[in-house]
Amino acid sequence: NHDYGGYKFNAAWDQAISYTWGQSGRWLTPAQYWRVKVHYPGFSVDYYFADTNVFDAEPPAADPGHNLCNNAHNLWNTSCGAEGPTSLADCPAWFQRLWAAQSKWLEDALSASTADWQIIVTHFPPKWGLEYWKDLVERHGIDLIVSGHAHNQELHHFEEGNWLRPTAWIVSGGGGGITSEGIPDPAGHDDQYGFFELTLSAKEIEIQGISHGGVTVFQSFLVQRFPAKKQK
Repeated sequence: NHDYGGYKFNAAWDQAISYTWGQSGRWLTPAQYWRVKVHYPGFSVDYYFADTNVFDAEPPAADPGHNLCNNAHNLWNTSCGAEGPTSLADCPAWFQRLWAAQSKWLEDALSASTADWQIIVTHFPPKWGLEYWKDLVERHGIDLIVSGHAHNQELHHFEEGNWLRPTAWIVSGGGGGITSEGIPDPAGHDDQYGFFELTLSAKEIEIQGISHGGVTVFQSFLVQRFPAKKQK
């Protein structure tokens, strides 16, 4: 959501896309939502990169601190030109249209997937739009959702509180921002700053959450989840 402006929507989000064709060759975000199939030795993974900022696009009078379309930080004539949103009034509907088009694209892409693994990468954890994600992961056998937004580290897999199990989902939001959800432990025995490491193979994906102190605070092993229609 910070590519749009955090609590604004006109921070030139399209520059994050155009930078894909920059000279460094290190950045890959060719569209607001996109997918890529990666072939590893003996198996393949379909990665789907989704824009879930519809969950941060409320009516203009709503929360000015957590709303891309609020009228406290955007003017009524604020515009991103032809690419949109074209105005503050258009902002919530623009994100709704983006999500509607994206949902159809994601449905079609998952239906056509022939990869061994299916992984969703997006900003908002799946507790936003939970019913949508519950239906999608079950029907299409999505294996893993990688998200951020919260400024900490989370792994949800086999516990009863994971509404998507056996699909796993992680929050990797401890990448060194100026704030964390809690006070970090100096030795790293916490879930604040850190990163996740995925070790992929044809049979399983090992998920490790490693803290800023080098401590492995999360670990789980993921096996493929098959689409509901294939379960007999």
